[in-house]
Amino acid sequence: MTLIFRAAHILSLIATCIVGSLTMCSIAKAENAPLSTPNRNASSTLIQQMVGTWKVQQRMWPGLGAEAINLPAAIARRHLMAGGFLEEVMEPLKKSGKASFMRTAYFNYNAVSQQYEYFSLDSRAPQMMNERSDKAEELSRPGRDGIKLNGGSFVAPQWGEARNVAFTYRLIVGEIKDNSQTVQLYLTPQSGESAKEFLAFEYVYTRQH
Repeated sequence: MTLIFRAAHILSLIATCIVGSLTMCSIAKAENAPLSTPNRNASSTLIQQMVGTWKVQQRMWPGLGAEAINLPAAIARRHLMAGGFLEEVMEPLKKSGKASFMRTAYFNYNAVSQQYEYFSLDSRAPQMMNERSDKAEELSRPGRDGIKLNGGSFVAPQWGEARNVAFTYRLIVGEIKDNSQTVQLYLTPQSGESAKEFLAFEYVYTRQH
């Protein structure tokens, strides 16, 4: 009986050690695991839909209440990069020395911060523009008005008749409907008599393929 008791006691200790080791492993894995994030496939639906080649009609407004100025048509090539973010390269549809430009943009859903992020750089006014959505932005669909992204501030060397004017800015990346999408840039002057927000730039994309 003594031998049986001792054997049972030893087996019990071994089992306790095994369970303890498994528990510690589980805790370590939980501590090292990435934070729980929403379904990336659901949150990046719009980004995936934006892949392709698009013809772009551009318009700009020099100020609040001003008439729109039509700019030369452009072509935008959008590619899905490794990691799931979108790269867009835009240039004139018909290249010429006078109207030549290149605009590069990146659009991403950050699963850690749960925000959409947009970055762009345009050779016509080479300043880095960076916008982010609110964290509470609906993840599965952008909504009727599109994804709203807030930017910071920048100084435009010239906008309309004004020179070296400071603006705050925001961007709306619209939904794709009937192979068409609209992206709008809104500016708010940081000084002056009329410090009201106005639509300053609009890109209307039409899918080519």
